[in-house]
Amino acid sequence: MRTWNLKHHLKITMKTMHFLFFLIAMSLISGTYTNGQGIDYKKYGIETIEKQIPEGLKTGDTAPAFSGYDQKGTFTESRKILEKGPMVLFFYRGNWCPVCNRYLKNYQDSLSIITDQGVSVVAITPESIEYVETTVKMHNLSFTVIYDCMEKIMADYKVMFSVTEEYQKKLLSSTSTDLIKINGHPEAHLPVPATYIINSQGIIVAAWFDPDYRKRAPVKWMLQNLAKAL
Repeated sequence: MRTWNLKHHLKITMKTMHFLFFLIAMSLISGTYTNGQGIDYKKYGIETIEKQIPEGLKTGDTAPAFSGYDQKGTFTESRKILEKGPMVLFFYRGNWCPVCNRYLKNYQDSLSIITDQGVSVVAITPESIEYVETTVKMHNLSFTVIYDCMEKIMADYKVMFSVTEEYQKKLLSSTSTDLIKINGHPEAHLPVPATYIINSQGIIVAAWFDPDYRKRAPVKWMLQNLAKAL
């Protein structure tokens, strides 16, 4: 009888494990990637004292409309972009960030894989226009890059955070990066480098959001989720 109970218990346990694996797989397929549990936010420069920790928008949310000037000085509106088809929207911190530079280069190298499907690519950054121009030239970027001069886009997409003084000092001493000067604002703000895939109706069909700036949405993830926007 004990042997049967043990086998029965193991059978239930295996079923439970399979079910858990199924749930994990389904969460990845759903198109939303978020990671905020157990995060040491201050490690990534995110102020938590009397500040709202960024949570990002989720799959199924309506993407806030935005507008701004791109690297060519052209006034760009998300509404007009979406009239042409879906859009991949992502945020980056600045050309002072090595991770951002690697990511931007990889994006440019893989750009045709995305745009050949009729999808536009737009990057949003807090770095002021002269730094945007440097970034574009550095990586020969051909997709749209918008300087969020009013910090409204970052705020609307719930990716913006106040940078801790400790992190600001660290950047200043290690890379001579003065965020207030580079971004052209009296306070230092940065975005979580999130990525959103938005369909032509303006609905977010996939979202990648991780406070750890080193973890960015891979091209493979985008390709797996682009079909939902087409």
